[in-house]
Amino acid sequence: MHITALRIIMLKKFPLYLATAISAFAFASCDKDSNYETNTDYASTLVKSFSLQANPKILNNLDTVYFSIDLVKGRIFNADSLPFGTKVNRLQVSVTTDNCSAVEFHIPRPGQTDSIINYLEHSTDSIDFSNGAVRLHVVSFDRLASRDYSVEVNVHKTVADSLLWLVNEIAKVPSSFAAPTATATAQLGKELYTLSTDGSAYCLHKASNPLDPGTATEVTFSFTPRIATLTATRSALFILADNGDLYSSADGTSWTACGECWYSITAPYGDSLLGIALTDGVYTHVTYPASSAAPIAVDFPISGNSQAIAYTTQWSPDAQIITLGGRKADGTTAPSVWAYDGSSWAKVADNTPMSVDGAVMFPYFVCETDTNTWVTTTRTVFVALGGRQNDNTINGTTYISYDLGFNWKKAPDLMQQPARFPAIYTSRAYIYNETLTSRAVKPITEWDTPYIYIYGGTDIYGTAWPYVLKGVINRLQFKPLQ
Repeated sequence: MHITALRIIMLKKFPLYLATAISAFAFASCDKDSNYETNTDYASTLVKSFSLQANPKILNNLDTVYFSIDLVKGRIFNADSLPFGTKVNRLQVSVTTDNCSAVEFHIPRPGQTDSIINYLEHSTDSIDFSNGAVRLHVVSFDRLASRDYSVEVNVHKTVADSLLWLVNEIAKVPSSFAAPTATATAQLGKELYTLSTDGSAYCLHKASNPLDPGTATEVTFSFTPRIATLTATRSALFILADNGDLYSSADGTSWTACGECWYSITAPYGDSLLGIALTDGVYTHVTYPASSAAPIAVDFPISGNSQAIAYTTQWSPDAQIITLGGRKADGTTAPSVWAYDGSSWAKVADNTPMSVDGAVMFPYFVCETDTNTWVTTTRTVFVALGGRQNDNTINGTTYISYDLGFNWKKAPDLMQQPARFPAIYTSRAYIYNETLTSRAVKPITEWDTPYIYIYGGTDIYGTAWPYVLKGVINRLQFKPLQ
C-alpha cells in the first residue's frame, strides 16, 4: 500500500443569500383592489438570519452552527448535521427579520395541535425541533404579506465518526473451494490476487477490485507453496516454497525459481523484495534482486510482521516503508515498528501498546470537527488491529498512529471493534474507493468513499477464516456539502 502523508481540509461551502432574486417577488400591481395573496411582497417577509443560541449543556459553540436560508423554497436548515445524539427538544433561537408585525413558530406535537410561540414577545422561549420541521410564520409590517418557512435542525442519525464494520456485506474470500484450508491475497498494481487451497489443489482468483467477481484459474505448482507468504512488489508476485526457495510470477499462474532460499518474506519495496535468510543459525537481511546480506538486530522480527505501509514525506526524497510487530528469533512477539528507507532498517517505535504477530495495519482517515469553527478536517492516520499475542490470544483492541507510525495509542471508542468482530490474525487489508450516488441536485450527485477490505486470516486454532470484512468511517459515506 502507498500513501502520501497529508491533511485534506474540507471547508464548509456557505451558500449565498439569494438577494438578487428578491426583486422577482415584488408586487406585480399597485392596484389597491388586487389580491395581495397572489402578489406577495416576499422582501417584506424576509428572514435575514437564523441561528441557535449558545448552550454548552447541549453542545459547545452551538451558536456558531451555520444555517442556510433558501428564500426560493422557504427552507432554513443546517446542511452539516449536528453530532449523533444531540438533544434538540429545547433550543433557543435567534432570528433577524425586517420590521415584521408577527414572527411565530408553529411547533408540531404528535397527536396534538401545534403549539405556537410568539417570537417577538417571547424570544427566549425554547423550541422543540425533535418532531421534525417547525413552521416559521412571518407577517409584514403592514400585514399585507405573509410567508411560511420550514425550519429544520438536522442531527446525524448515526455516529458520524465511528468506524463501521458492515456485517451485512461480509463476503466469502474469492475461491473455487467451498472450504479452503488456507488463503492469501496480494495487490499487484490495482489487481487483487487471491491464492487458496483445499489441501490438495490450488486456485488463483484475480479481480480489479473487491466488488469485481473476477476470474478463477486452477494453478499447478512444481513445488509446495507456503500460501501465507504470497507477496506482490510493484512488478511481480512472489512466494516461498515449503523448503524456503523463492519463486516469482508475472500473473500468478506460471512461477519461476529465483535462485534464492529464504526463511521469510518481510515486505516489498518498490520493485524489490525484502526478506530474512537463515544460514548456519544466523539470520540476515536479504533482498531480491540480490544484494549483500546484512545482520539483523536482535529484536528485529524474523516472521509475522504486519503488511508494510509505504509513504513519502517532505523530509526525504525516497519512499519509506514501515511494518509493525512480528516474532523475534527467541519466539516472543516484537512490540516495535521498523522502517526501511531503501538501504537499511531502523526501529522507529519501541514498546508500542500492542505486541503481536500477524497484525493488520493499513493507512486510513479520521474526521475531526473543530467546534469553534465547525470545520471538519480529514487526517491521514495508520490503523492497526488484530494479531496474536504471546499468550496465543487474539488482540481485540484497535490502535492508531497520527504521526506515520512513530507513536501509537488506543483508538477512540468509536473506532474500536464490535463484539462480533472475528478473533483472527495474518489477515491482509486493502483500501479501495467505491463511488456513491444520490438523487441530489447537481453539481454533486456522486462521490468516492474509501472502504477497508480485510481478507481472510487465521484463528488461534490455525483454521482459515474464509471471509472478507468491509469497513468505513461513517462520515466518509455522507454526501459532501455543496
